[in-house]
Amino acid sequence: MSQDSGYISLLADARSGNRAAMGRLAVLVWERLYPFVFRTTLDPDASEDILQDTLLVLVCRIHSLRDDERFWPWMYRIAYSKVQDRWRSRRLQSAYEATLAGSREAGRPHAHHESALDAQVRAETLEQVSAAIEQLTRRQRDVLHLRYREQLPYSEVATRTHTTAERARVQSHRAKKSLQKRLACCV
Repeated sequence: MSQDSGYISLLADARSGNRAAMGRLAVLVWERLYPFVFRTTLDPDASEDILQDTLLVLVCRIHSLRDDERFWPWMYRIAYSKVQDRWRSRRLQSAYEATLAGSREAGRPHAHHESALDAQVRAETLEQVSAAIEQLTRRQRDVLHLRYREQLPYSEVATRTHTTAERARVQSHRAKKSLQKRLACCV
């Protein structure tokens, strides 16, 4: 089955609840979108994360697609949106790290332009994030720490947690989703 033929029947079968069809459709999407995402990110681990999030959207929103002929543009749009989300979060993380580095150099815990209210909001936010992380299981905390704090590839996370790279990727995804839910309750 080529990438362009047969996806409509797979799409119809997947919508009707056929798990095997959904699996084949997911493989088809992964094979077609991976080169696009990789060329955009130039990071294989980031590409896999983005595609995993894209496939999750596919599974959750497959019934919202009205025109089967628009399937591929829809999937590319979702993947590109996930790439942009990743860039946005990287920029925010870099800005935050630069602010922390500048604050350390100044010898103060906060930047000199920060108001007392901003400092209080930051402190409360950090407390909420810390509390949410503490509510995660030990394994979830370990996987998140290795993957995002130490920025290790999934293969190394798998080695350190005595599992497979695919399982480490799944655990990381689930831990992120769990953390998101816990933080959504705090807002």
